Amino acid sequence: MARVSKALVAMCLASSAAGWALGRWTRRYPQTELRWLRQELTDASNALIEAEQGRADLRRSQRELITAISHELRTPLATIRAAAEALQDGVAQEPERYLESLVGGAQRLNRVTGDLFELARIQAAPVDRMPTRLADLLDSALATALPVALERGVRLHGVGLDSAIDPVLVDIAVTTRALTNLVMHAVRHTAPGEPVTVTAVVSGDEIEVIVVDGCGGLADLGGSVDPGDAGLAITRGLIRAHGGDVRIDQVTDGCRFIARVPAGIS
Repeated sequence: MARVSKALVAMCLASSAAGWALGRWTRRYPQTELRWLRQELTDASNALIEAEQGRADLRRSQRELITAISHELRTPLATIRAAAEALQDGVAQEPERYLESLVGGAQRLNRVTGDLFELARIQAAPVDRMPTRLADLLDSALATALPVALERGVRLHGVGLDSAIDPVLVDIAVTTRALTNLVMHAVRHTAPGEPVTVTAVVSGDEIEVIVVDGCGGLADLGGSVDPGDAGLAITRGLIRAHGGDVRIDQVTDGCRFIARVPAGIS
């Protein structure tokens, strides 16, 4: 009888312990579920907010691009129309100058449409990334801009570019066009006799191309990275397609454009 009583007591104690453990687990389990659900809802909400912010940024970039392109196209179209009408009406005193205006306007239109084609191409398909020497891309950009700089009397300098041997992982043609746009923009907005300096530095897993000009400051450019300049607006789109970006800062009597591109394979 004593043995039965002891066994019964042991069973009761075991049952009580199991019941206590089960009750404790039952009380805690819903709280764990609620915490998990709350975290999931928070993560989903944050993802929706980020997605909406991304869409808002995209819409703003599209509006800026359309505004910049409209501004960029109006000027050469107006020049071409005025020159053509003067030649047609026979009022052009120096026809050669009007023909030069026609050619210049056509070249400017060709440059803008070429930039738009590149932007549309990389938006339609992933960029064809290849590791290449940044120095080679910058040499090409400087060589393209040099004749314009000489014509305008702007001093164009590449500083320390021989050391920019670290590769970048980019679409070579697209990135060369983007860097050329940046350098050309700086040259066109710099007063004769003033310098335009191009440098490159490694920053973590990116390489920064820094273009400093003598444009007079952000006020002269309209205070934004896209100051009515389709070339700059498109350039930012080309760089962003590689996961980089373009930033503009005020410096003494000028602006500093920083284009970040991803580093390649060492």
